[in-house]
Amino acid sequence: MHADPHTFFSIVGSYLLNKHYGIAATAVAGGFALCVDDAPKCIFYGKDEGGKFSWGNDGFHMWVQTKDHVIDFMAPIYAESFAIAQPDVVLPRKMFQKRLEDDKQSLDDLQATGDYMVFPDPDLSEELIDHFLSRPINTDLLGIAEAWFGSRRGKQRPTISMGSNDGIVRHLTLPPTIARGAW
Repeated sequence: MHADPHTFFSIVGSYLLNKHYGIAATAVAGGFALCVDDAPKCIFYGKDEGGKFSWGNDGFHMWVQTKDHVIDFMAPIYAESFAIAQPDVVLPRKMFQKRLEDDKQSLDDLQATGDYMVFPDPDLSEELIDHFLSRPINTDLLGIAEAWFGSRRGKQRPTISMGSNDGIVRHLTLPPTIARGAW
C-alpha cells in the first residue's frame, strides 16, 4: 500500500484544519463520485466491478470531512488525476467544499455540475491513516507541510527549503495551480 496524493492532501488538510483553525476535521476514505458537467458526465474514484461501483485499497479516494462539510484539497488537480483514465473529460481547476447535507443519495441523482456522492469507509480510512502515520517520512512531510503553511493569519511562503539525511538541501516551490471557482 502506498500513499496517493489524495491521501497526503486529506491527512495534511484535516491536520491543519484541526490544529490551526480549531475545526474538527477527519480524513475519510472510500468511493467518491462527482458530476463535472450537465450532460451529465461524472468522474469516479473507486472501481468498476462489472458495472457496479465499489472501492477498496486498490481503488479509492480520500477527502476531508467536518461536521457540516466535505472538502477535497485535491480538486484543483483532478485533471492530472484523470488524464489517463478519462482523457476526454475536461476538468477545470476548481475547489471542492460542499455541505454534507448536499451529498446525493443515489448515483442516478448526479445530474448537475457539482452534484456529488461520497461513500465513506471507516475501516479503509483507519487503515490508510494508520499506514500513512506509521512511516517516519510521512510524519516528517506532515511537519514540513505545516511549516510551509505557516499560520492562518499569514500568507503562505511561495518557497521552502528542506534538508534530508543525505545532506542535500532541496528548494520546493509552490506550483502555479490556481483554483478558479468551485464545483
